[in-house]
Amino acid sequence: MIQMTLIQIDNYGPWTVTPRPRTESDLQILQARLFADLNSYFGSKKGLVFFTRFDNLLAISNGINEEDHLRIQRSIRNKYPITVSMGVGAADTPHEAQKLATIALQKAGSAQSGERKEILAIDSLVSEEDSFVQAAHIDINSVTETFTDIESAFDTSF
Repeated sequence: MIQMTLIQIDNYGPWTVTPRPRTESDLQILQARLFADLNSYFGSKKGLVFFTRFDNLLAISNGINEEDHLRIQRSIRNKYPITVSMGVGAADTPHEAQKLATIALQKAGSAQSGERKEILAIDSLVSEEDSFVQAAHIDINSVTETFTDIESAFDTSF
């Protein structure tokens, strides 16, 4: 079984323009620091965070219980001018687990709502005995010579 946590910045769209529009560089810096800190928090519990749109992140969170999630939310609140809400789901596949996490959080209200703040919506958690997950990092042989040194950065990434 795999446990996935969906992490969303609360009220992010409205926050970016209130009380005045924030610069894009300020938003990018906040998102990058938040991603790094979340990876540090989840990583300390053997989890791993992946960005989707940076205001939405997905974490493999096997072994991270309800109290751990609440502790991470408090840490973010104390360090940032924003808060995060989380949905947690567990299933046989990462795709199904993230769907359960997404549905749980969506039921708690919109990410754009000023009313939703630091929600922890748990659909399901993986038991410790069913909690073994392995992740692999795969390099593509000769990608530098065949893409990076020839194609544009966007085309190489795509």
